[in-house]
Amino acid sequence: MATMYTQVNRAILWLLRGDTFEMGGEVGDTMPVHAVDIGSFYISRGPISNIQFEAFEANFLRHHRSAGDDDPAVGLSFHQATAYANWYAKLSHKAFRLPTEAEWEFAARAMGVARYPWGEDPTAGGPFAWTSENSGEHCHPVDTPKPSKAGLFGMLGNVSEWTASAYRPYPTTAEDGRDDPSGTEERVVRGGSIDDSVHQLSCAARGHRPPGTTGELIGFRIVRAL
Repeated sequence: MATMYTQVNRAILWLLRGDTFEMGGEVGDTMPVHAVDIGSFYISRGPISNIQFEAFEANFLRHHRSAGDDDPAVGLSFHQATAYANWYAKLSHKAFRLPTEAEWEFAARAMGVARYPWGEDPTAGGPFAWTSENSGEHCHPVDTPKPSKAGLFGMLGNVSEWTASAYRPYPTTAEDGRDDPSGTEERVVRGGSIDDSVHQLSCAARGHRPPGTTGELIGFRIVRAL
């Protein structure tokens, strides 16, 4: 295995400047809408790809619906995603980890307040998101289709993504412990996948799975706080 992070296939990182944003929505477990302060952080422009994950786990078995080198690595548990982030942190000597749920939503909202990264109109999502309407029932490279206003790919659609956060009711606070990745609670999954209609998706929508869940269209991206 390579001993320097410059020798492995790695994600392109994108800097997001911190701000206060309104997190949450108007239905179900997305309520109440509440203000959250987010510090600046780097985030991978897309989910971690197969070839990137294989630098960590050479025997990784690619999902048949996401089999290309640059397609997202899926079928991964929360523990596998966390292990990759820890490995990459050690390799790069930088504090990489999974995004918190708040960081993920801040990134998805692309410096806006609309339901989608591209605005309020679901029918305008074709150029920005791989969903059941346009995916052909298979995943697509992590740097497609078009990036959001924040410069990020696939925050909605293509594959769902693990976050570091435990699934708990809102509001969230920095001191409530939900972002501790060592807990055993169910973890929040965000973004939706190629199996979802664009009408089912939103920047605020929350999913959750036991941390050992595998075999689904769930991948992840990584972040590093400044």
